[in-house]
Amino acid sequence: MPVPLATSNIQIPFTFAVIGDTHFSLPKFHPGLVHGPESPRPLTTEKYIENVRHVLTPTMEALKKEGPDFIVMTGDLVEGSIGSDQALAEMEACLSFFGGFEIPMLICKGNQDSSCAFDEVIRPYLSRMLGSNLDESHYFTDMAGCRFILMDTTDWLSNDQCSWLRKLLQQAEETRMTRIFVFGHHPIWPVARSHFTNEVFCRQISSLLAECSVDAYFCGHTHNQNIIQHRTDGLPVLQFMSAPIGLADEIPVPLNRVARILPREEDLLFCWPGYLENTAPGWFKVAVGIQDVKVEWHHLIRGVETRTEWRKRGDVDTFDYMRAPADAKLISTDLHGLKRAFLRFCAWHSETPGKCLVLNGAVVGEMPTGSQYVPLRMELPAWCLTQLKMENRIEIQVVDGDTSTIGNLVLEGVLSGGRIARTRPTGEVFTWTNDIEDWGWGGTLCRQQQGRPARTMLSFS
Repeated sequence: MPVPLATSNIQIPFTFAVIGDTHFSLPKFHPGLVHGPESPRPLTTEKYIENVRHVLTPTMEALKKEGPDFIVMTGDLVEGSIGSDQALAEMEACLSFFGGFEIPMLICKGNQDSSCAFDEVIRPYLSRMLGSNLDESHYFTDMAGCRFILMDTTDWLSNDQCSWLRKLLQQAEETRMTRIFVFGHHPIWPVARSHFTNEVFCRQISSLLAECSVDAYFCGHTHNQNIIQHRTDGLPVLQFMSAPIGLADEIPVPLNRVARILPREEDLLFCWPGYLENTAPGWFKVAVGIQDVKVEWHHLIRGVETRTEWRKRGDVDTFDYMRAPADAKLISTDLHGLKRAFLRFCAWHSETPGKCLVLNGAVVGEMPTGSQYVPLRMELPAWCLTQLKMENRIEIQVVDGDTSTIGNLVLEGVLSGGRIARTRPTGEVFTWTNDIEDWGWGGTLCRQQQGRPARTMLSFS
């Protein structure tokens, strides 16, 4: 039986945890799973299945020890199965797994969570949690003078959530709620995963949250770990994103080393660059005190790595985070000592084969395909190591009819002892389609003619 969230019994001070995309699944929900070619998805289904044992279980065990009053989950609870009966069974198994740790949960709907499974499994659970019947997948609850608003960002445009949210925020201001926290699956700013959200949602909610002055917005979706405070119309909005998926025992990849941070730098009041998706599983712990709010990001193994504190909404008092070790400084004499080299990039609607990488005039070979602007890494053949220079000319050749979008190009070299040297992200996004909008978020959208190659320079200097 789920542990009910007795909101009337919660008093300040209290704590809650925020968990992003869990993508829970089990082998029995994917009987036809074949270990075939790489998927354009961020992780293959079998990796999400392994994540239950390697990450989700120790994460929940750690939270059980932390003892938060409740958990807020920001969507994509399950990996998603084909067929309504299977989807219901997968969601029920997911709820049973997390419910077994006996911590009350509030839950947002994600794009991987089918409407049927959310309506038939999660909404009844939430109704029992809150002691009232929920008619929609978006809802709110008040406790200890604080308002918690949980949106369904997968259905933002069809049910006028913008008006609903505005009314709740204005009401919270009028009644002088102590704190206002907003949760959703999709980010307001995808940070490094360009266009991986809804532009209308981004523009509407960023202005609304700035105008009504919320404490913070928590989200997931991109699987990156990141904190930014962004200025919209001159007013600040604080966004926290995280996800408990990835390889906890490997060295995480600092996000700003392999991607241009979005949106525009001049609009960022501060930024914790965080880590590239699937390389550093973690979650947020939020402590609501009598006079302040303290938010910590916990790495699954290394513990607390960031602290953000504020008293007044929109005015951060403390922002500390652990600095990642610097990349190796590459000089020309180091080039002959490279042990391996990679091209990192992100791809959107890039499933069409035939894209060819040319490095300093030498044809390297076909690039891997991908979509959803996921980060990809292509290892360069050993003979390419002699082709690398301090300044490198990159050319991406495409076939006629290719409508790909590619960005975040970075060369990465591995030196002796495992030291990493990287070129700096240029912020260029190359597209062979007119369907990609230029959101003006600090990257450079480079529209390419059909069949014409994209060219850029990547420098180790």
